[in-house]
Amino acid sequence: MIRFIKYILKTTGNGFYFICSTISKGFFYYFYAISSFISLIFNSLKKLFKKLQSDPSASFAIIFLFILGVFSYTYIYTPDNTMVKVSIEDNTRKSTTAPSKTVEEKKENPIETNLFRIYGKTNIDSINFNELRKTNDQVVAWLIVDGTNINYPIVKTDNNDYYLNHNIKKSKDSNGWTFMDYRNNINLIDNNTIFYGHNLINKTSFGSISRVFSKKWFDSSNHNIIVVNDNGKYIYKIFSIYYSEPVTDYLQTNFYDSDEYLTFLINIKNKSKFDFAERVSSNDKIITLSTCTDDNKGRKVVHAKLIS
Repeated sequence: MIRFIKYILKTTGNGFYFICSTISKGFFYYFYAISSFISLIFNSLKKLFKKLQSDPSASFAIIFLFILGVFSYTYIYTPDNTMVKVSIEDNTRKSTTAPSKTVEEKKENPIETNLFRIYGKTNIDSINFNELRKTNDQVVAWLIVDGTNINYPIVKTDNNDYYLNHNIKKSKDSNGWTFMDYRNNINLIDNNTIFYGHNLINKTSFGSISRVFSKKWFDSSNHNIIVVNDNGKYIYKIFSIYYSEPVTDYLQTNFYDSDEYLTFLINIKNKSKFDFAERVSSNDKIITLSTCTDDNKGRKVVHAKLIS
């Protein structure tokens, strides 16, 4: 293995020498240098394959790295065709793919183990809270954000720490789960109901909120969020999105009076990256989605008001 690494370093050094020669000898020498460099690559590959045939340990290392790369790509990458479309007219979830199986049918699939992806395929009309609570009795709602992968059950407990490192099955999991602020009423009667989720690199949990911050999403989305609970379906319209420092001022759930609440609404609306042209008033009930920024130093925040 050490001989293989030394060989790679030597080949890289030869390539660097050719690049320097090309730069120093002028334009008319470029074609000769490039063809010589290509010839060097082919000769190096020829020698490499011969060496791999006589050095099983190096061959094993190459095969192992290839398999590891394929596995990592398969596990991390989430295709865009999993995103959902929320229709305000028929109050249903529309997918860019063919109708999916129910959650129960997906659980029987031994290949898929990512719980976010399993639940993320669920059609809004097949949500059954009685069945969900057989898995977790703390399920209180279901959240869907148009144009993202967010299509998950929401849980709630007596603190905001537990579901940072436990999944919907209450098993230890660094990916956590999507949950409601412990201070909120599950019936969505607070001025500001807050939902949290990790910004995961595979675009599950709240990882796909990054799409909401793009001009493409702003122009193509209907800006709807649907929350489903035991009382029915609630449709919200996004009116503000922004990046924030890791502060708590946007996480206030109730207010002393209507004037304080209106001031709060105007403040968060003015922070928005895009102008959603949505009016807010002290009579509005809003929801807030909060997750970390990609560098984990700030927050991505989405606010939406109840419209139906």
